[in-house]
Amino acid sequence: MAADPGDEDPTELDARASVLMKTGIQQLNDGSTESAAAALEYFNHALSLRRRLPIDAVPVFRYGLAACLLNRADALVRLGDADSLSTALDAYDEAISLLKALRLGDDPRFARRLAMAYQNRGVALQFRDAADPGAIVSFTDALAVLDSPDAADVGDREYLRAASLVNLANALVVIQTPDAYTSARQAAAEAMRLVGEAESGDVDAAEVGLKARHIFCRTVAPYLPAAQRTESLPEVVHEVTDAVDDGLRLVRLWEQKDVSRFRPVAADLLQFGAIVYAAFQPQFVDEFVRENLDPAAAPSAYLDSVEMRAAIGRIYQALGKDDEVADGSNLSRDRTAP
Repeated sequence: MAADPGDEDPTELDARASVLMKTGIQQLNDGSTESAAAALEYFNHALSLRRRLPIDAVPVFRYGLAACLLNRADALVRLGDADSLSTALDAYDEAISLLKALRLGDDPRFARRLAMAYQNRGVALQFRDAADPGAIVSFTDALAVLDSPDAADVGDREYLRAASLVNLANALVVIQTPDAYTSARQAAAEAMRLVGEAESGDVDAAEVGLKARHIFCRTVAPYLPAAQRTESLPEVVHEVTDAVDDGLRLVRLWEQKDVSRFRPVAADLLQFGAIVYAAFQPQFVDEFVRENLDPAAAPSAYLDSVEMRAAIGRIYQALGKDDEVADGSNLSRDRTAP
C-alpha cells in the first residue's frame, strides 16, 4: 500500500523529486564511476520522496516512482560490483511490478517505460553473466510489450523494437547452438529492417543497425568453413557480404558527418568481409578493400585511424595464409546496450 503523505502536498513532493531526478541524470550522463555514485545519491533521495506519494490513487505518481527505481538501477549497474548489480536487479523487478499494475494504454509513457525496464534488466543480467538465460526472457518480455496494442502510440516504437531485437540476438548468440544462431540471425535481420529507413539520418538508429549487422555476421561465421567446401556459392554468403558492404557504407556516411564512434565495428566488418570475399569470391576481394580505403569516400581521419590500420594489417596477415578460413574469430563478443 502506498504511504500516506499526511499534510504534505503530493504535487510539491513530486516536483522536488523531479528536480533531484534531473540532477541525478545529469550526473549519470558524465559516464564515470564517481558520477554514477553521485547520481545514485540524488536518485535515492528522490525515491524516498516518491515513496510518500499516493501511487494507488494517482497513476502518474506510480509511474514516477518506477522511474526513480529504474534510474537508481541504471546507476547501480554503472558501479558494476556484485552487490550493486544484485541491488539493481531488485530495483528493476520492483519497477516492473509497479508498471505492470498501470493501464498501459492510458499513456504512451507507461508501455515505453515498461519495455525499457525489461530491456535494461536483461542487459544487467548479461553484464553479470553473459550466458544468463534470464536475459533472453527479459528481452522477449520487452518485445511483447512493444508488440502489444498498448504500445501503439509510443513514438519511437520501431526503434525500441529494433534495439530489443539486437539485444535478444546478442543473448542468443552466446548459446552457440544451431537453433540459437538461426533465431539470432532472424532477430538481427528484423532489427536491420526496422531501422533501415532511419539509420542514415539518426545516429542512434545507425548504431542499432550496425550492431545488428555485426551480430548477423557472428551467427553466420561458424558455418562458413563448411560452406567453403561446397561447389555452389551459398545464399548466406550473399547475405553476409551485403550486410558487411551496407554496414561499411553506413559508417563512411557517418564519418563524413564527423561521427567516429563506429570505427571498432567497422574494423571488424572490414576484416570479416575481406576474409569472406577471399574465401568465396576472390575476384572481388581487391575491389572490396579498395572501395573501403577510397579517400574520396571517407575522411582521412577514418582511413588513418588506429582501428582501420589494425584491421588492414590483420587482413594482409590473414590473406597471406594458405590455410586461412572465414572463421569469424575477429568478431568481438561485447554486449549490446542501445
